[in-house]
Amino acid sequence: MSDDERGDTANSGEAARGSTARIVAELGGQIVDGGKPRGFHLTVEAVTEELGVTRPMAREALQTLHQKGLVNLQPRIGATVQALGDWDLLDPDVIAWRLQRAPDSQMRSLTELRETIEPRAARLAAGRRAAEICHDLISLAHELHALSTAADFDQPEAGLGIRKRFRDVDALFHRTLLRGSGNELLVRLAHPVEMALNHRIDRDWAGGDPLPAPAAAVSGPHPAPGPGSDTGPGSGVGPGPGPDSGAGTVRRYPVRPQPAAMWFHVGLAHAVDQGLAATAESFAEAILAEIRYGHLQDPVVREQLRAGLVRFNVDRLRATDRAPFREAMGEIVGAGHAPVVVMGVSGSGKSTVGKLLAASLRAPFEEGDSFHSPQNIDRMARGVPLDDRSRSPWLAAIARRAAATPPEEGLVVTCSALKRIYREVLRAAHPDTFFVHLVIDEADATARLSGRGGHFMPASLVASQFDALEPLEPDEAGMTLRADLPPLQIVAEVQARLAARRIPA
Repeated sequence: MSDDERGDTANSGEAARGSTARIVAELGGQIVDGGKPRGFHLTVEAVTEELGVTRPMAREALQTLHQKGLVNLQPRIGATVQALGDWDLLDPDVIAWRLQRAPDSQMRSLTELRETIEPRAARLAAGRRAAEICHDLISLAHELHALSTAADFDQPEAGLGIRKRFRDVDALFHRTLLRGSGNELLVRLAHPVEMALNHRIDRDWAGGDPLPAPAAAVSGPHPAPGPGSDTGPGSGVGPGPGPDSGAGTVRRYPVRPQPAAMWFHVGLAHAVDQGLAATAESFAEAILAEIRYGHLQDPVVREQLRAGLVRFNVDRLRATDRAPFREAMGEIVGAGHAPVVVMGVSGSGKSTVGKLLAASLRAPFEEGDSFHSPQNIDRMARGVPLDDRSRSPWLAAIARRAAATPPEEGLVVTCSALKRIYREVLRAAHPDTFFVHLVIDEADATARLSGRGGHFMPASLVASQFDALEPLEPDEAGMTLRADLPPLQIVAEVQARLAARRIPA
């Protein structure tokens, strides 16, 4: 055989393999979208006639689909389409066909897979703390952040190269994280994770129409979905609820990456580097929650992130990143998660400050006086001071309200909380309770109450409150501020302290 003949033979072999791949893709796509439903019988002769190919090519295509679990091939009988549960759902081709034909269903499944493996991989990576992995994760996180702020990222044409680079770096970041786990099974799952990441930015970018379907996709109208297909009612494909309709949905990729998501990547990389397993896991959970909702609606994830940040050393970040990281995390975990008690003697301005603080934190406000029993109110109105026994049911009622505070909601409540033992009752109900003590001298407090009408508390009881007052001690979570400061200044200082408390310097 001459060199030319050998070349022609090689070229024809490559063409045949390419044609076989096309047949496999066409048949696989039809099975995925229900055109050839579960139980559908395929023979070599039928494939040959339908697609106009040779018998060897049809046979090889059916053998390939058999290997992928889409059909059960039996000698002299032919192939029978299998149920979805029998498919090799981690096969790259099967994933690709499902992303083409049933993207919502497949993205849900891939995201659920990521939610199962990536937080665990983050925890393991932080435990191993391999130097090369830490270096690569931090470098990739910084590059992702820089790319996300590029001026042209959100431009359909001008930003195409930037988005492709971002896609590749993002995939490499998550692949590196799985590799850092040191678990060979998790590493093997890197490819489906990467396909999910690529699909979101390549095919589901909110800044423009999806890119044209790959050449392997079958053109023309698709048959109605059949039983066992990956589309149809309940699959999340086609007309129905929008992208924000429920917890099972996966958001479209935003026009520009959310800053919070980029800081989560930076935080995850540095948490692995600092060997903080729980913190790394919480950042991975936050990244996936952002994919679901665009912000952290899940109070459990948000609380895990808040707890993880307590041990996180922000000073290990680049100097230019520290302030924006703190600001971003402060906004995300929320200032109002732990109950805030505005305390002090009567006349110190607790109600005024408490209402303003609650509004600024977007948290509910409770007036502590409303928890008093009628007997207590009558007693104080008659000028009889309360003692520990009479205050006990009142403190217990406020404590129950604090204990019922959802972590995503927060609470601001006024309460004199004069003695440390009173404050311990409230802390026992919610250990994170933060106290803001408004200090005022006795003469000013008396003057304020004397000029206040319509309240049951007489000025004559101010002295008894000062007799009982035990100021906050250094080991108590709280802060002391002068009651004569402008209320908005007090609120600003409390907000700053709460932010610093959430994310230590």
